[in-house]
Amino acid sequence: MKFLRHSLLLLACAPLSAPLTVVAQPTVKDEAAAKAGLAALGTAMQQASALETEGRFREAEPLWRDALKQRQHLLGADSPAMAPGQARLARNLESQGRYRDAEPLRRSALQLLQNDPQSSAELPAAYSALGYNLTLQGQLSEGATHGYRALELLRAAGKDDDLEAAQAMSTVGLMLDKQGRFAEAEPFYREALTIRQRLLGEDDLDTATSYNNLGASLSGQGKAEEADPYFRRAFAVRRANGTVPTMVAQNAFNIAFNLGKLKKYEEAQAFYQQSIDLWSSTFGANNVQTAAGYNGLGMNYFLQGRYEEALPLFRQSRSIREKALGKYHPEVAESYGNLGLTQRALGREKEARKLIATALNISERTAGADHPDTAALRTALDAPAAE
Repeated sequence: MKFLRHSLLLLACAPLSAPLTVVAQPTVKDEAAAKAGLAALGTAMQQASALETEGRFREAEPLWRDALKQRQHLLGADSPAMAPGQARLARNLESQGRYRDAEPLRRSALQLLQNDPQSSAELPAAYSALGYNLTLQGQLSEGATHGYRALELLRAAGKDDDLEAAQAMSTVGLMLDKQGRFAEAEPFYREALTIRQRLLGEDDLDTATSYNNLGASLSGQGKAEEADPYFRRAFAVRRANGTVPTMVAQNAFNIAFNLGKLKKYEEAQAFYQQSIDLWSSTFGANNVQTAAGYNGLGMNYFLQGRYEEALPLFRQSRSIREKALGKYHPEVAESYGNLGLTQRALGREKEARKLIATALNISERTAGADHPDTAALRTALDAPAAE
């Protein structure tokens, strides 16, 4: 019986090395106050960026919020120059796994740019970022609409071979990936990788993201042996860089997940534990990123028949995800499904069917009736009890 699992993808919503956005000089009567405001804004942004390079996203968050308030005071709430500040705070929240909290910021930034004819060049990135956010919340249809819109705008502008296009392609690939359409995602990931290799080089963090994403697409197609070197290449680049422990954790997780497909469970366990330790030290033990690690380690135990050891990990993962994401989210469906299959393996069929039915209901509402995970849950619900 198929065991439900989503491989994690981490896409930078903008190049991690992107410079801080310069704010235009505001028009205010008090020039001294304006200069003081700009200085405060610049200081907050610099401090926040420095914290993020150390993976200290929670500490950086209030600084980004302060910077956004400074922007609003200097420029006004309706200024298109508010959009970069909203995008930076949104990216911080997304780095913490808080996609729902970031969504209003992404929508507001897009709206501000849409209302300003002079900001048309910034629209593709805003569409792509909102599409990415919605996709990771399980809102696949709307996410895809925004992702494809970003690509359309870039192609119309003749920018289908630059870094912004690579980001948009990665986002579209992610949307296809989340729908279980791994083979369709692969060419988008390969094209993004080619662009980034050419423009950024082999050792850039965004190039590493493309290696990771291509590995996930291949693994999703059942090509675990082919996927392994892509995951490990991304892992090596990110670890050598040293500034993105969360991405190192994500790659450790993906390596572990892929090793499970190759039945290398002992090696997988070590990588799962590494991902849990890194996420927990960065975000805390009750973050959705850490929950993915618990779920992955539980799966590793399940595949070895160690059901009693898997059960508390699945429960912990479900509790964190449901609290953070709400009940109707694909990752919450995954946790309910995993719990159900584990209870079935332990001979507790009544409880198993209840959990699987809950997972099926969530998956139908979020991923859709035709999604591979929904189909797998439907099959699991109709399956006979374990003997």
